[in-house]
This record gives sequence, C-alpha cells and structure tokens, in this order.
Amino acid sequence: MTTHLNQRKEQKRKQILKAAIELFSKQGYGISMDAIAEHAKVSKQTVYAHFSSKDHLFETCIIDKCMTSGLNWDLKNDKRPAHEVLCEYGWLFQSMLLGEEARHTFQNTIRQSDTHPEIAKIFLEQGPKRNIALLSDYLATLVQNGDLPCCEDTEAASMQLLLMLHGRPVYWGFFGFDAGEDETTRRTYINKCVEVFLRGYGYPSHLL
Repeated sequence: MTTHLNQRKEQKRKQILKAAIELFSKQGYGISMDAIAEHAKVSKQTVYAHFSSKDHLFETCIIDKCMTSGLNWDLKNDKRPAHEVLCEYGWLFQSMLLGEEARHTFQNTIRQSDTHPEIAKIFLEQGPKRNIALLSDYLATLVQNGDLPCCEDTEAASMQLLLMLHGRPVYWGFFGFDAGEDETTRRTYINKCVEVFLRGYGYPSHLL
C-alpha cells in the first residue's frame, strides 16, 4: 500500500513539473498556480502539497531541466581523459540551451526580470551558477592531478569554457534565429573549444 501511494505521489509530482515547465517557458513567471494545476490535471492543493510556493516550483523546474539534460553525472569521479569528459559535457550543455523550453524560459526571465526580480535570482542560482560549480569542482581535480598547471582559478575557468560552449547556435537562438548548423558542425566547434581551453591551461598535449 505504501509503495503504491508513493508511486501515485511521484506521478502527481511529475505531472505538475511537466505542466509547470511548459507553462513557465511559454508564458513566463506570471502564470498562476491555478493555471498550472489545471494544466497538470490536479487540484491547487495538490500542487502546494508538493511545492511550497511558485518560487519553489520554478526553482525545481530549472534543476529538473539540467538533470534531465544529462548534466548531473559525477564529473569528479569520471576517469576518462579530460577532453572526452569535457566534449561530452559541452555537447549536452549546448544541446540543453538550444531546447525550446530552455530558450523560452531564459527569454521570459530576462523580459520579466524588472517586474519579477526573484526569478532572475533563482534562474542564476539553479542554472548558470550550478553548472559553474559542477564544472569548477571537476577542473579542481584536474589541477590537483597536475593536468592543468596553469589554472589558478577554476571558477573563472569554468565560466570561460561555458561561455565558449554557447557558440553561434545558442547566440543566434536567443534572438529567435536558427544558425543552421548540423550536428557535425556543432560537435567540431565544441571539440575545438575544449582543445583550445585545455591547451591554454597547460593540459599535456600528448593527451589531446
């Protein structure tokens, strides 16, 4: 009985998250909890039983998007060569940013930041800052292993790499345009970004 109840609760939670992600991306933070409940086909009481506030729900949507995009694996304990790890991470990161929901959520956050400054803070904390911290921890292990001898600030280095990884497709996408790059072109760009980044911080050339 307990297992069945837990499964039902988890199913309701997924319904709410799916509905919230869709509505936040399309209509922004101004969407009401009533509308989210209706779209999820649950009561508003059920929404609040899982999420204490709209801020909490929005924050969970951002975290969930990162996790379902594959960006939540344990980088620090990944024993593959650094360029393989970072190229895979770069591909997943750029692909997430190119997704329609992520792009619309970003655009709505910027557009509504004056009237709802709290959502910009949540977006920064659970999106960019979370990814910077994850990547910084990984780079720190490379520094400790002597693989990045020229890297003195892993947080700043993480920011550099993440901004490089946006590339033309993401930049163009912010303005609603398709850069027209196929998968091969995108992967070539990402791999080159990683190579330039690693070389710049002293990564052994024979490992590239």
